[in-house]
Amino acid sequence: MFAFPSLGKEIGVSLSIGMLTLFVGAIVSSFSSRYMRSDQRSTRFFLMLGLLVASVLITVFSANLLILALAWCTSSVLLAKLVGHCADWDEALAAKRRTQLAFAIGDVSLVAALSILGWQAGTLQLEVVLSTVSEIPAPLATAAALLLVIAAAARCALPPFSGWLLSSMSAPTPVSALMHAGLVNAGGFLLIRFAPLLEAAPSARIVTIAIGLFAAIYGLGIMMVRTDIKRTLAGSTVSQMGFMIMSCGLGAYAAALWHIVAHGLFKAWLFLGSGSAIGMKSESQRGSLSNAATAAIAIGTLCIAVSYLVVGNGSASLVPLLLGMATAMATMIACLGSVSSLRTKLSFLLLMAALAAFHTVGLSIAHSAVGADAQALVPNWALLALLATFLGCWVWQQHRLLSGAGLPARLFVHLINAGALKATRKGEAA
Repeated sequence: MFAFPSLGKEIGVSLSIGMLTLFVGAIVSSFSSRYMRSDQRSTRFFLMLGLLVASVLITVFSANLLILALAWCTSSVLLAKLVGHCADWDEALAAKRRTQLAFAIGDVSLVAALSILGWQAGTLQLEVVLSTVSEIPAPLATAAALLLVIAAAARCALPPFSGWLLSSMSAPTPVSALMHAGLVNAGGFLLIRFAPLLEAAPSARIVTIAIGLFAAIYGLGIMMVRTDIKRTLAGSTVSQMGFMIMSCGLGAYAAALWHIVAHGLFKAWLFLGSGSAIGMKSESQRGSLSNAATAAIAIGTLCIAVSYLVVGNGSASLVPLLLGMATAMATMIACLGSVSSLRTKLSFLLLMAALAAFHTVGLSIAHSAVGADAQALVPNWALLALLATFLGCWVWQQHRLLSGAGLPARLFVHLINAGALKATRKGEAA
């Protein structure tokens, strides 16, 4: 792995998230100049959009607890307003109210956590607070950490807060792109920034891992049953955010930070191009994995994990890195199987090599930004069990997709209705 000079955790994390926010914000603004040109409320839209980006930047660069809280809460208010931009649409207003409720719970939790930390440290300076975390009584440290996890879960749309994101499809496409590519990542930033507090509260880390694991699997379930492109992408975001939050709980902060950046760039591209999905190939025309190939990748990934754990080289990054490797292998095999031209296959292999190099460099930069992984919270066998859970769910999912078997009826109904809003008119209730 390439080595880069250390950036300092507080500077590196803020720069990474800040640059991502500015880049995605600029792309979304450019896209919006055409997308919103016939909207009568476009001036208000661009004002809200600019203020939202500014509030996020203040949040990530703030060194004061009070300013951080104010900027965070301001971004919540602005994002909810953008979700309800179409004010004459009952569904948009209902989605706005749901978003406001979820954010209110998260914002109150954040303010309470920062109040505990500021009171105990006797200062509002963030770096001083973090340097004195070890002196906070264990019950208060745990309470503050759990409150931060709630705030992160609400912003990342993890269950039970995922409804606000799944119902926000009424928002204009540029807003969806900005939400999924940047703003939901704020929960990950929060946990990475307050990593010393999280490490001082092991029980809070266990809760974080559990919530992240459930959200990752739950989001995959939504992706399996949804047919509309934007809600499928929303399910993907819930799953990805769960995976990222789980990485934070494991202490794999560099992997989580790079996940935020890579997911933000990729998801912005997907949402801004979602309108062209109508002309995409049908599922039967795409490459797919056989049951044997899926099982082989899963077993091979587990064998690599066992070899690392046996020699004692296991770390918090092991699970996210190996799952990323398994995903890349599955994508490569499926795509190579769907094309017959040797030239196309060689081009695809070169693209995969370039992406692998890109991720290697990105992860190395992330390590320079946040430093080494946290001390292991769970034993090696637990990391292996966590990896096996993900791989097992993936193998089961692929098997059911290939066989054409549906999900159990009750599970299917729950997933297909995830995030659904109540009928806004009596005529819609039938």
